[in-house]
Amino acid sequence: MKILIVDDEQDIRDALGRKLRRENFEVVLAENGLEGLRAFHAERPDLVVLDIVMPGEMDGLTVCRRIREVADTPIMMLSAQAITEQDIIDGLTAGADEYLIKPVRLNEFVARIRALLRRMQLSGSEAEQGYDDGYLSVDLHRRQVHVNGRKIHLTPTEFKLLAVLMENAGRV
Repeated sequence: MKILIVDDEQDIRDALGRKLRRENFEVVLAENGLEGLRAFHAERPDLVVLDIVMPGEMDGLTVCRRIREVADTPIMMLSAQAITEQDIIDGLTAGADEYLIKPVRLNEFVARIRALLRRMQLSGSEAEQGYDDGYLSVDLHRRQVHVNGRKIHLTPTEFKLLAVLMENAGRV
């Protein structure tokens, strides 16, 4: 499993990366939001760990929203800022699946990552792996849809809806 860590604090990036590597995860590191977004598109990680407050043109909330426009990859937000209920709500509303406050306890961090990945695998295994009738082709694992051989772009919400309809074929 590949995990992208986006955090401007090198010590935190390195500590989280070391811990995840010891737990046999593949790790990709990025030091700011723009670099993180580029790494997301290039590496296609299974999970993103994202600091909220970062210098530069893109903070963590913006990166989270941009990822959500194209994918439903699990996102864990990290924050060292003074946390209010609204900060947490903002992170979750932007699309985060989990929210941790720094300093992070490393064993809890890994346990939460494993739980997020487990939930994603369970939701993916409930459906068939795809559908193909020669005209319409749906690959749930790769999240691709083709109509008459032409690739169709679907938003994450549209794709989830299609997957739910496929799971309930004959009942809806």
